[in-house]
Amino acid sequence: MTLYIAPIVEGQTEDKCIERLLQRIWGELLAAPDRLQVLQSSREKRDKLVHSAGTDLESKVQEAFLKLQYRLRRDSDGRGLLLLLLDAERDCPADLGPRLLQTARSARSDADIACVLAKQMLENWIVGGAFSLAGVNGLPNPLPARNQLEDGNGAAWLRAQLRNVNKRRTYKKTVDAKVFVQAIDLAECRGNCPSFDKLCRDLEARVTLPPGDAASSDDQSPPSSEPPAYPAS
Repeated sequence: MTLYIAPIVEGQTEDKCIERLLQRIWGELLAAPDRLQVLQSSREKRDKLVHSAGTDLESKVQEAFLKLQYRLRRDSDGRGLLLLLLDAERDCPADLGPRLLQTARSARSDADIACVLAKQMLENWIVGGAFSLAGVNGLPNPLPARNQLEDGNGAAWLRAQLRNVNKRRTYKKTVDAKVFVQAIDLAECRGNCPSFDKLCRDLEARVTLPPGDAASSDDQSPPSSEPPAYPAS
């Protein structure tokens, strides 16, 4: 069985990184038995996607849903997930996330939809899992101590570390983020970054368990239909 994910993203960092990131979480962290296929992202500017009117988000939800429909019509055993992945920036994920999810679901009530907001920015996830990045792609070895993992500016931290090695080096989102996402320690990132843990839990909720593992004889309670909670700011 294949899980098809149609992402909606805001920028180049997410667009370049999302397939590799989702594949790593699915295979390495969750050891999911199903195949995962990430479809081409639907991109829109963040200010349009988070606008209270919701019209641009609804339009992108419809666009992403059509991509899922196209694949699922050719794969009767497949499942689809529409994933909205944005930077929270100055917004609190626990406030903005549910509103965006409600808007997306109002546009396609028949779709499986998840919404994840990286606290501040996606680069904070890279910093959160940077234990394995010493010496990678121009970063210093050893790396200095990190703090304010989700509350800081991950892009600025990466830029500063690269320039500590090479004064002319800068952080290029379209190139460097993809390399770092390939090498970050996923378990460390999950432990350090509640918003990344939210993404992992949303994917984990879509893993198909083997029949013998679906439920133990001691726990016959049905799975919750509620999405994983958003991390507070």
